[in-house]
Amino acid sequence: MPVRTMASYNAKSVTGQTASLPVYHPEIHHDIFPTGRSFFNWLTMGIVGFTLLFIALVTTYLVRPELRAGEFAENTIKAPQNMRVTDFAATAQAKERAQRGTVPVFSVDRSGDQTCKNRLEEVFDNLKAYYDESGLSQLDQATKDSLLAHFSTLVASDETFDAEVAKLNTQPANAHLVEALKAQHAHIKRFRTQRPLTLDATFYLAMTVPPEELPAFKASVEKTINKLLAIHKRYPHETSVEWEPVIAEFLPENWQQAKKAKTAQLIASALQTNVQVNEKATAEKAEQSAAHVAPVYKLITKSSVIVKRHQLLTQGDVETLRELGMAQTNRLPMIMGLGISLLAAIALAAGIVYTFDARHLFQTNSIGLMYAVAIAVATAASLIGDNYPQFVPLPAAALVWTIFFGRRVSSALTVPLIVILAVAQLIEGRHLIALSTAAVAAVICYTKHRNSLMLTGFVVGMTQAVAFILSSIMFNGLDSVHHLGRPTLFELFAGVVSCMLAIGSLPFLESIFGMVTPFRLAEITDAEQPLLRQLEETAPGTYQHSLAVANLAEGGARAIGGDVNLVRAGALYHDIGKMARPKYFIENQLGAKNPHDDMTPEESRQRVLAHVTDGIDLAEKYRLPKAVQDFIPMHQGTSLMAYFYHKACVRDGVENVDPKFYRYPGPKPQSKETAIVMLADVSEAVTHSMHDPTQEEVELAIDKVFQNRWEDGQFNESSLTYQELIKVRQAFVRVWRTLHHERLKYPSTTTGRMAIAPEMNGQKNDDAKANQENGADSSAKKTDSNQPTSNGGGDIPEPPGGCCS
Repeated sequence: MPVRTMASYNAKSVTGQTASLPVYHPEIHHDIFPTGRSFFNWLTMGIVGFTLLFIALVTTYLVRPELRAGEFAENTIKAPQNMRVTDFAATAQAKERAQRGTVPVFSVDRSGDQTCKNRLEEVFDNLKAYYDESGLSQLDQATKDSLLAHFSTLVASDETFDAEVAKLNTQPANAHLVEALKAQHAHIKRFRTQRPLTLDATFYLAMTVPPEELPAFKASVEKTINKLLAIHKRYPHETSVEWEPVIAEFLPENWQQAKKAKTAQLIASALQTNVQVNEKATAEKAEQSAAHVAPVYKLITKSSVIVKRHQLLTQGDVETLRELGMAQTNRLPMIMGLGISLLAAIALAAGIVYTFDARHLFQTNSIGLMYAVAIAVATAASLIGDNYPQFVPLPAAALVWTIFFGRRVSSALTVPLIVILAVAQLIEGRHLIALSTAAVAAVICYTKHRNSLMLTGFVVGMTQAVAFILSSIMFNGLDSVHHLGRPTLFELFAGVVSCMLAIGSLPFLESIFGMVTPFRLAEITDAEQPLLRQLEETAPGTYQHSLAVANLAEGGARAIGGDVNLVRAGALYHDIGKMARPKYFIENQLGAKNPHDDMTPEESRQRVLAHVTDGIDLAEKYRLPKAVQDFIPMHQGTSLMAYFYHKACVRDGVENVDPKFYRYPGPKPQSKETAIVMLADVSEAVTHSMHDPTQEEVELAIDKVFQNRWEDGQFNESSLTYQELIKVRQAFVRVWRTLHHERLKYPSTTTGRMAIAPEMNGQKNDDAKANQENGADSSAKKTDSNQPTSNGGGDIPEPPGGCCS
């Protein structure tokens, strides 16, 4: 298929005239998404980074033990926000009062009724037995009355009885009474020995109820018992003494009070508890009463202390912490929620980064640096977020990302990180607001001058301190201002420390991830750098060529928003390998004989190819950043050494020469920056070899360079798009015009005439013309001497420009 000519693709040039553009072939795929092993590495980096970041975020939940009542709090715990929580202590007291006020549930037990009747039968048997054994039937009524008058002495202990008897013996008239008392006391004592459960009332009734009245007495008692059992219930807490007045009311009204009282004692002793508390039903009723008690609530303000460090935890403290989600009772839902939130945050960050600068999203080292910084922040938040939250290096992360990726990408990474820290609740609200504001300040105040970084640190510290004061007032009111002096100083100090940490970490991050900061690029592009000085002294032509390439490449990078500093550094160092054999490259020959004239194409290829490997060796020796080293092989890519290939074709015939042998080994440019330097390198060489070209000739030459490299597939592995290629081409033309603008023609110093503009005097100065013509002839001769002549041996490709440029 024939290649379409440049003339068929036209667009407006920077001068407003029509200029040719590279041919656009849709079938040439320019995709920045990694493939093959690169995709595997990229995917692995993404999975490992997500896993480590997730672990860093959830470590605090996995390590922090579950709080239990009776243990001591390891740290001071504050409320994360204003909340109405249950006052568990007050609620527990209310429930306890409700349980205590619950009326017991009783169950009637009739099994004791017969036991009561049996015990009364025993009472009557004891009464009759004592009556028979004591000889009361032989005593007259007056003696019985005297005994009843001293009944308390009869049933008293031996010591009391002897004392009372001794008093009675002081009067001779009491001799008969004393004998009767001694006899009955002995009978009572012996009867109790035989029947220990006999009550005093039994002895009293035996003296008051004669045997002939005993059946009627028994009938009255049984009738009273039946009434009591049918109507009344005896509860467990009721004593016999409490029942005696009730029983007395059921006895015959014509009985004497003493007789009623003693009979009531006998009946009360026989009565059994016929009502039992139903413990199960009572407990259930108490639980129901407690369950109906409404919870008592209390208001906890944000940042108020719930428990202090080393405080003994009560059950109420633990329940409050559980209600706030801070007691770690069920970690799984929280961890799962955090994982989902993290995925959403990463997806959000990736989407924004893809919109702003997609190349960083598909570079393994960039992804690694993004994750490493985020993991460091998350780990710090997990470890010190409770005790020293102001020192969590969130501003440092924002500053590092800004230095390496720029403000837009840094913002796209910082905002989701703040969100995920808020979701994880690793940092108290006031401090998180202060840190977030400081991070924004770090992104905004960053400059590319190393000397300004300390000022950035101070601004970040001040911002963090002011934001902390304002957030404290917002959460706790104006009264809190009086207590913010020392914490505010800590915030200021922490902000400065965070920026110092960011600055100090730059060399390590550059080394680990093979990336380079603007500060490092500024250092290595200084003209006093040893390697550049050596290049200027050893290969001055190459040095001047590199400066010209840098000027072109900077313009192209700036036009598409590329890394201008990196492009300049790559352009300055892309040909340092020529120092090893400078005379083999035409720009360093300075009119001397070209050694390639006496060499075979194979030998020339070997010498020229060596400048790439020599350059890599020098770059490694002088420890140039990996990002700069990449320009050395990539500025040639896999392009063809057209001059030597043409020379070989002239000698051996096209069909006998393998073009692959005369291609550079690559790799092809992997980024926009390396692609721009490749174009600038060839464009500068071609336009430099042209003698006094017009702008149209320069534009046509640059267009041809762009089309050749595009159609050769040199940009297939970079992210340079066709639209960006057009912008780069226009930028190259603008830079060339700037460097080759018309100047006033000055008269010969021998004439002393005033300088006049060319358009005012159509004549060129003779000396200037002679000098230009001499220079042009010399250049032309040098170029012509390097061109092999065609031997008519077939379709031999024509080499572009001069040799070995």
